Amino acid sequence: MNYNEFLNYIKDNILEVLKNQKDNEDSAEYEVSLHKISKNNGIVLDGLSIRKKGEYISPNIYLNSYYEGYQMGKPISVIMEEIVYRYEQIGEEATIKVEDLTDFNAIKDKIVLRLVNYEKNQEVLKHCPHRKYLDLAITFRYIASKGALGVASSLVSNTEFELWKVDLEELYHLALFNTMREFPWKMESLVKIVTDSIRNDKQDILSEELIQELEQMENGVSMYVLTNDHGINGATSMLYDHVIYNFAKVQDCNIYILPSSVHEVMLVPENADVEPEFLSNLVMEANQSTVGYIDLLSDHVYYYDKEREQVYIYGQN
Repeated sequence: MNYNEFLNYIKDNILEVLKNQKDNEDSAEYEVSLHKISKNNGIVLDGLSIRKKGEYISPNIYLNSYYEGYQMGKPISVIMEEIVYRYEQIGEEATIKVEDLTDFNAIKDKIVLRLVNYEKNQEVLKHCPHRKYLDLAITFRYIASKGALGVASSLVSNTEFELWKVDLEELYHLALFNTMREFPWKMESLVKIVTDSIRNDKQDILSEELIQELEQMENGVSMYVLTNDHGINGATSMLYDHVIYNFAKVQDCNIYILPSSVHEVMLVPENADVEPEFLSNLVMEANQSTVGYIDLLSDHVYYYDKEREQVYIYGQN
């Protein structure tokens, strides 16, 4: 089967597999559809949606990687069983109904923020409420589920926003509060993260020697990773009240902010022995060679001025 044939075969036959695994539950209660899903930075994936009638949100199961398995010889029957298993794992937690989305009071505690690149998401931003921030856009999402399997959320569109009759600024402050509550910030030195990773690998004495060298470097290398406790879309933590303000106060200097990816930013005190041009090159090189395009946040270094208590794009303040 080619890719399109594969997609349609899954769509046409997945309910039969679901019915068999749910003790002959009536498959007429379910609806199956294929969608082109616009992900971050304009990347489009093929998503399969299985939902019970009356539900507004169901998890999108992305089929692109499943087709890669099919091409490598995995039987289509096994693939469909895996898709059903995935659906059952995450589907039960997605509890938002159609009526919830029309009632702002019913859903307001589930709305959170996400930072994305402004220019690379222009098409999506046409259809959703957002707020410009530096070269980024602050978007709004409602959480369908949050647990050990991760976070399932959906973008708030202009349709819902217009129904709610709320001011954008009010929505922003509400969503910021929710985001800080649901995804508390987390900060660690880069050296500690690297040394902990090496220790967890439990390798030989060479690793211990490397750890000792890194720990000796820590006084001279002042880099800190700011994310959230889930490590998912943690770059949004740079918006949290007083986080960078307090960090700059403790360091007693201005702060460079490196957008490592949508999942974290790196904080570098200005008094560290490092040139801003080096940091700019570091971000550019990482984006070109290490960071996946879907996770890319920005090519710019940001700068927090502790006297003005404000973040700028470095070189533009």
